[in-house]
Amino acid sequence: MTKTRGKVPEALARVNQYAKIAAGGLGLTGGAAPAGPLHAQIGVSDPCNHRCVMCWDHPPESNESEATAERFGGEKQGLMPFSAFKGVVDDLFELGTRRIDIVGRGEPLLNPAIEDMIAYGKSRSMMVTLCSNASKLGTRQSDNLVRSGLDRLNVSLNAGTEKTYPRIHVTETPENYRVVKQNLRYLADCKAASDSSAPHVKLSFVVGARNFFELEQMVSVVHEVGAQEGMFNHTVVHSGTKELMLDREQYDQLLETVPRAKALAKKLGVQTNLGTFAATVPTYLEDNVTGPPVVPCYVGWYFTVILGNGSVMPCCQCSEPVGRVNETQGFAEIWSSSKYKEFRNAARQLPAPNERLMNCECDRCMLRPRNISVHNMLHPLKRIDGGEREQLITIGDLLRMKKTDRS
Repeated sequence: MTKTRGKVPEALARVNQYAKIAAGGLGLTGGAAPAGPLHAQIGVSDPCNHRCVMCWDHPPESNESEATAERFGGEKQGLMPFSAFKGVVDDLFELGTRRIDIVGRGEPLLNPAIEDMIAYGKSRSMMVTLCSNASKLGTRQSDNLVRSGLDRLNVSLNAGTEKTYPRIHVTETPENYRVVKQNLRYLADCKAASDSSAPHVKLSFVVGARNFFELEQMVSVVHEVGAQEGMFNHTVVHSGTKELMLDREQYDQLLETVPRAKALAKKLGVQTNLGTFAATVPTYLEDNVTGPPVVPCYVGWYFTVILGNGSVMPCCQCSEPVGRVNETQGFAEIWSSSKYKEFRNAARQLPAPNERLMNCECDRCMLRPRNISVHNMLHPLKRIDGGEREQLITIGDLLRMKKTDRS
């Protein structure tokens, strides 16, 4: 009985938060956010120890000063201090946020306070996800992650074999791939020894010309290391990733392997999004090379990004911060700032052009399906047709802020 009574106020608080976010999305608040985001990305480490061919933030042969100017809000890359992390999490909690992803634009395990950060997030009743390349996931850290109650671990692996891994993570070797697999296997064994199902481990594979032929091996490695899920995504093309584009023949070969990979996943008990992946045609293969039409954006009410150097980005595809967390300014103050309000109002009016969005890549929006879904919920009489290939998400997915495979 006690547990049931405890859950009711939290459930009511969530309903109240959804209602306030809806009010903002409907334009009833003048751009203000009467509640906190449902989901926040906290980047505790801007630097990364890998260089990957598809990476926007630390691409191979990149000029780090240029990368800082373009992807880190014009500030020097930083490691977030534990005190700053606590301040951000405390503000988010008071605003109603209950999910944080520790990810950012570098490798979180490079931050020496990472274990304390995860433990603190859990102590504040947050659902905590850690995104990592797992190269620094040692035995002590694995033990502590299981003990802390970390909810999810998302690992950027991108290869099904040790031969292909260095072709994607170009600073790494086949031996490094074997180390990552050993790290993940130890984590799985640690979970088993603790009789714990957490963290849920998902391996991520960005698929392009250097690895499209390894779908079945990718599924196999998910099972081999004791992970629960494999997530597959097409390469997002920008100036540095054009060589990763599949030609039509390669794409047809990829589609031919999907049924076999799905059958293998079913046999091994591995969760995947292969149905959605196969139904989503890479933008660069579409007849409309400029991409799908821009749609109204509601990201400013349900999502936010804080980088390791303190820069607060209103979206993961914007390069200009709306503020910076520091000794004199906290996240809550930035969340309610006039600059954030200007962004929300401009984004909600898309596709109308606005100078406030000049630094955002709205024409290549990775959150487009989510924004269409939110729009259609808020405006049932002015629905946007995503088209047959647009993989929209359900109300339940929106509430969890998680896209799932609905094949």
